[in-house]
Amino acid sequence: MMRRALTLALACGALAAAPAGAQSPADAGLPSSAAGLRKSPAGPVDKAAETAPQRYWYDGTRRRPLRLDPAWIADFGAAARSAPEAPRSPLRRSIGGEKALESLPADASPVFRDEAGTPRALAGGVIVRLREADVPRARERLAEAGLVPVRPIDPEGRSWLVASPPGLPSLELANQLHEGGVFESAAPNWWQPRTLK
Repeated sequence: MMRRALTLALACGALAAAPAGAQSPADAGLPSSAAGLRKSPAGPVDKAAETAPQRYWYDGTRRRPLRLDPAWIADFGAAARSAPEAPRSPLRRSIGGEKALESLPADASPVFRDEAGTPRALAGGVIVRLREADVPRARERLAEAGLVPVRPIDPEGRSWLVASPPGLPSLELANQLHEGGVFESAAPNWWQPRTLK
């Protein structure tokens, strides 16, 4: 008796929620008690993922998505303090999930995963590619944009590393510079783990 009452209540709820005749093709042929109760084919909806800011970066002209990996951080300060003969990876397990990422030390970065799942972190600095006409006055052009040039990273002096703090500020600056259109391109100075060959 209780089961029948529950089924009836579910059916009434499903009918009340949908306008008359608004049965989806997927529900056609199902008893009215099951209509509207199918699971999404994609599985449960992750509300946190829906509301999380969408992170991305530019690889030349291509915009590439990033996924935050809350289980890891990259602590560049700790790696720099390690013995020179035994350099350590900056990767550390993160305790506290995404909430802990809001209070990272100044020399640390969240870890992201790219489309292939490869980890990467923001070591600090942005790589700016100048337009060819701006190469003769590269330092001046970078300074006009409010940037501090660190060094050229190619023999032509067209690509430069400019200063920025580690972590999200370097990602935000790179995207802002790229989208601003003053330079040919801008990308974060990514740290990625070394792979042995």
